[in-house]
Amino acid sequence: MSKNEVKLKPAKNWAKNWQQKYKKECKAFLMPAIDLIEALEEMNVLVKQEDGHYSIQNLDSSGVRAYMAIDHEIQEGRGEKLLIVGTKVDCKGIHRDIIEGEKPSGCDDCDVDGAVAALDGTGIFDFTAPCPTTCDENSPLYDPN
Repeated sequence: MSKNEVKLKPAKNWAKNWQQKYKKECKAFLMPAIDLIEALEEMNVLVKQEDGHYSIQNLDSSGVRAYMAIDHEIQEGRGEKLLIVGTKVDCKGIHRDIIEGEKPSGCDDCDVDGAVAALDGTGIFDFTAPCPTTCDENSPLYDPN
């Protein structure tokens, strides 16, 4: 079992708790692998080498934050969205978002400020493939009752 892997029984309980409390909300979001790769590239965790292979860097100081959001113009999945942003730890030990508009950290030689300055976009990734519509009905987490 991987370090942060969750056992099936508690995962089913947590999914059941969510689905019982939020009956009309999305059950899950499908995250295309390319979106994850692009987010990790933006954070300089996955670094493409000249030969096309990737190296992994900055694992200890990097993370990902997910924001729940709603786009009222979209009917599918009630417009619910999962926005993913990369984070870096600042000098105070706080994971700061690596996104356009992030305020300066106030830290000298801070990876956060450098990462924000180096963005090749907004740093915000829309992981919008909501369930229902992209559900795996065979999954034990789809209907954990």
